[in-house]
Amino acid sequence: MIEVIQGGIQTTIQDGGRPGHLSRGIPPAGAQDYYALALGNLLVGNDLTPPPLSVEPPGHAGLEMLLRGPTLRFTTDAAIALTGADMAPTLDGKPVPMLEAVLVRAGQVLAFGYVKRGARGYLAIAGGIDVPLYLKSRATYIRGSQGGLEGRALKAGDRLKLGASAALTKMAGRRLPSALAPWPDEPNTIRVVLGPQDFMFTPKGIETFLAVDWKLSPVSDRMGMRLIGPKLDLFERPAHLVRDAGSGPADIVDDVIPVGGIQVPGGIEPIVMGVENPTAGGYAKIATVISSDLGKIGQLTPGSSLRFRAIEAADAADIARRQWAALKRAAKEMRS
Repeated sequence: MIEVIQGGIQTTIQDGGRPGHLSRGIPPAGAQDYYALALGNLLVGNDLTPPPLSVEPPGHAGLEMLLRGPTLRFTTDAAIALTGADMAPTLDGKPVPMLEAVLVRAGQVLAFGYVKRGARGYLAIAGGIDVPLYLKSRATYIRGSQGGLEGRALKAGDRLKLGASAALTKMAGRRLPSALAPWPDEPNTIRVVLGPQDFMFTPKGIETFLAVDWKLSPVSDRMGMRLIGPKLDLFERPAHLVRDAGSGPADIVDDVIPVGGIQVPGGIEPIVMGVENPTAGGYAKIATVISSDLGKIGQLTPGSSLRFRAIEAADAADIARRQWAALKRAAKEMRS
């Protein structure tokens, strides 16, 4: 059991999410940086967190912590691993290493400060956090009050039950294999596949989108991350959109919004949709962030700069397959 002494800015229970329910108005949710949570689960012998929208099971649930983490008291022995953003973690006041399995004894207090690098930290615990499943996932979707602990962020006084785990002492000191990079190369370069409405933007608009350094707005969360930069040029809309859609230059007839889709309302301030994306929207989407880079943009803090790089859809799928295969290979090696 874990007792929450202080909840942090926004600490939620997350796993790989619940894809496949957009038609019911339910986004996938899950870890914004799936790779970071997957690394933590790997270190403590849990089921891995799969890539966004994967058909794989959601893996063991852990905690996602935004900008400043919680303070937690363990009432039982546990093995933990900390990944993602560095929030200066301490155990009974002493620094705790990240990217390493650490044994926590009953009665010890794990505390976090403000981020030193990144935006979202992850706490994986051997056996995972045991809360009721909602549509086969424990992921928290706050706007819908679904999943996690009562569909909300953690607060003081909460108690978290832990699942069963293997021998804890064998995990202590376990570190990541060298083949797995704990932090991405080019963390401020976000790869995208152009479309589905890139045809509405002029060549100059596309060139601008890919050439400038965008800044992440403070008006950003797990639903969408707003960007600040120049206006993007659009073609004049065809007659059917003028007739059937809204009056704005980037308005379209509402269609599905993919996770990672980049809407551009009015051609200004693009919005990158996160794992709690709306199900549909009426603005042109110039591009879609590849699933393997959703974690990158999720680790940027307001005011950070980023640049987009266009790749082909086949290459995006290959990157995701190779990343997932490397995680599964590492998990198999650790079990042997």
